[in-house]
Amino acid sequence: MIACRSYTFIEDMEKMKDFLKLSKEEFLKSYSYLYEEEYDATVWEYIKRTRNAYKRQILND
Repeated sequence: MIACRSYTFIEDMEKMKDFLKLSKEEFLKSYSYLYEEEYDATVWEYIKRTRNAYKRQILND
């Protein structure tokens, strides 16, 4: 069995605008060519990046 990382769209600013505005169901309906796994991978990447940015902010204050 080959393991592969799910694609994220974290660098796609247009999708990310909708990602932040729409529910998961609305987003996936709007972008029907994307898989739920891609959405979920982006959620985790977004959490990781925002958490790291918050930590940097605290350390720099």
